[in-house]
Amino acid sequence: MLSIRQPEPFPPNDKPEQIVSHDQPGKMSSLLRNWRWLKWVLLAALVLLTLLGPSYLSVYNLTLAFALFNYMTLAQAWNLVGGYGGQFSLGHSLFVGAGAYTVAVLLLHTSLPLYLTILLSGCFAAAIAALVALLLMRLREAYFSIGSLGLTMAALTGMINWPYTGQSSGLNLPYSAALDYATLYYLSLGLLVLTIFSIVLLVRSSFGLRLMAIRDDAAAAAELGVNSFPVKLTAFAISAFFIGVVGALMALNNLTIEPNSIFSMNWVTTMIIISVIGGISTVTGPILGALVFFVLQQALQSYENLSTLLIGVVLILIIRLMPEGIWQAWLRGWRWLMQDVFKLKRGA
Repeated sequence: MLSIRQPEPFPPNDKPEQIVSHDQPGKMSSLLRNWRWLKWVLLAALVLLTLLGPSYLSVYNLTLAFALFNYMTLAQAWNLVGGYGGQFSLGHSLFVGAGAYTVAVLLLHTSLPLYLTILLSGCFAAAIAALVALLLMRLREAYFSIGSLGLTMAALTGMINWPYTGQSSGLNLPYSAALDYATLYYLSLGLLVLTIFSIVLLVRSSFGLRLMAIRDDAAAAAELGVNSFPVKLTAFAISAFFIGVVGALMALNNLTIEPNSIFSMNWVTTMIIISVIGGISTVTGPILGALVFFVLQQALQSYENLSTLLIGVVLILIIRLMPEGIWQAWLRGWRWLMQDVFKLKRGA
C-alpha cells in the first residue's frame, strides 16, 4: 500500500547547505588550477621581459636594473648566514671591499682575463671569510656581530694605510676593463640567478637542514652529531663568495674605488634591512625586500636631506605592521582571501 505521508522538509542547516558545501571544493580546485596556470604565465612573461631588458631599457634604466640585481644578490647572500644560519653578521661589507679591490689589483698588475678576475674576486672573498671564521665562529649572538664589525673596521683601516692599494685615494681600474651597460646588466642578472639557485639547493639539502638545526638549537644539534663549526664556516664562505663577485661588478661599473665607500657600513645595513622587511629565512623575501627598498630609495631621493629620514620611517612602519616580512604577510593574506573571501571553508 502506497503511503500518502508527505516527505519531511529539509531541517535547517542540513541538505541545502550540504549541497553548497560540496560544491565549494570544486570551485576551490578550479580557482587554484587557474591561479597555477596564471602564475606560470606571469613568471614566463617576467623572465622574458628581464632577458630582453637591454633591448628596450634606456642606459639610465639599465644602471638602475644593475643596482637592483646587486641589492637582491647581496641580501640573498647575507640571508644565508643571517637568516638560515642565525648569525647576525655586521661584517659583510668586508667582502664587498675584498671583491672590488681584488679585481682592481688583478687587472692593474696581471694580464689575467677579465672574467677570470671576477671569479677570483669571489674566491678571494670566500678565502678571507674562511680565515676570519676561525676567529668568529666560536662567538655567539652579540659577540659574533661585534666581532664581525670589528674585523671590517680593521680591514678599512688597513686599506687606508696600504700604499699598494692607493691608501685613502683608492685605485682607478684600466679603461680596457670597461664593460658596456648591457654586459653589466646580464652579469648582475646571471649572478642573481646563480645565487638564488645555489641557496635553494643548499637550503633543501642535508647541509641546509644541519645549518638550520644549529640556528634553532646548537646544543641539540651537537647531541645529534652535527658539528657546527664546519657548517657555519662553509655557509659564511659561500655567502662571502657571492658578495665578493658583487663587489667586483660594482668596481667594473664605476672604474674607480676608494676604501671609505667600498667598505662602508651602508652595504651591510642595506643587506639586513632588505632581508628583514622582505622576510628573513626565505628565498623570495630578499627579492621583494630589495624591490621595495629600491623603489622607496628612488622615489624619495628628490627630497634631499629628508630622503633618509622618510625611508627610515616607511621601513619602520613596514617592520611594525609586518614583523615577519612582506612575503609571509602576503602568504597569510592570500590564505585569508581563499578561505574567507571566497568562502572556501567547508560549511561556509
